[in-house]
Amino acid sequence: MAKTIKPTLLLDLAALPKGFHRRRLARDGVGFEAFIWRGGPGPVLLVNGATHGDEYEGPTLLQQWVRRWKPRTLRGTVVFVPVLNEVAFFAGARCRPDDGANLARSFPGNRRGSPTSRLAWLFNEHLLAQVTHYADFHSAGVANRLRPWVDYVAGIAAPVERTQRAMAACFDRFWCWSGPFLPGRTLSAAAERGIPAIYTECRGEGDVAPADLAALELGLRRLLITLGLVPGAKPRLRTQLTRITRSAKETHLQVHHQAPHDGLFIPRAKLGDRVRRGAPIGEVLELAGRASLVRAEHAGRVVVVRVQRSVRKGDALAVLSPV
Repeated sequence: MAKTIKPTLLLDLAALPKGFHRRRLARDGVGFEAFIWRGGPGPVLLVNGATHGDEYEGPTLLQQWVRRWKPRTLRGTVVFVPVLNEVAFFAGARCRPDDGANLARSFPGNRRGSPTSRLAWLFNEHLLAQVTHYADFHSAGVANRLRPWVDYVAGIAAPVERTQRAMAACFDRFWCWSGPFLPGRTLSAAAERGIPAIYTECRGEGDVAPADLAALELGLRRLLITLGLVPGAKPRLRTQLTRITRSAKETHLQVHHQAPHDGLFIPRAKLGDRVRRGAPIGEVLELAGRASLVRAEHAGRVVVVRVQRSVRKGDALAVLSPV
């Protein structure tokens, strides 16, 4: 039976002395900046932003913390990667322009693959593999607006799922929407390692809403207390609106209400609207003039809507959730 050879770590978290550290992890033409706070023995929490390059809430919050957070007591290790997908970030794009691949569909990655696949491999093998808990801060990006939520992979080992529910509850200004394992994601890579992990999804539109930033800030502070990394009274949490589904399609945002052809999108449904099955979501106008009406695939509340009016065939125009 062939042995699995583990790579020599570019950054061994356990070998770092106590205190604050900045390190760059780079190999095979890809890399990212990591900021590490080392305390005593305890959990290891990893948080990153900009898995997609056009999502700015995570980078904004994490860079703020890098500048100002000086914990007096830290039981464990905290690692921030404010911008994971640097090339996409500086292009202002969801994905890297050179290979067009979606980092959130590329895990566990391949060291000999495309740049995006190599980046997934680097993050997965050299950083994610060392942690006990993980959070990935996402948003709707520049093309969409969404109703902010927190989610995790449902239907996995009970102890891991219980921890994930407790982590998600810390972000109680958001509702919770979780579904089954989908391959290729950061959360999928964490699930395969048995690491409790959550996503947050903020409003997007290529901006950072102050309310979303405040909600992330509060949630992160509560997460540190809940995991026992810093001292503090047990947070008093709001009851979250929660939707747990067994349908992988329901939480796969890119497969809903797809544009039937290239053109100009004219939305008819607004974020937060409740719509019936068959109700108009919007229409797509070909540049040559033909119009196609897009109707609701099922009843529900509009939780994602496209704000970028130019669309290509197959772009998701809206997402409904039965909440």
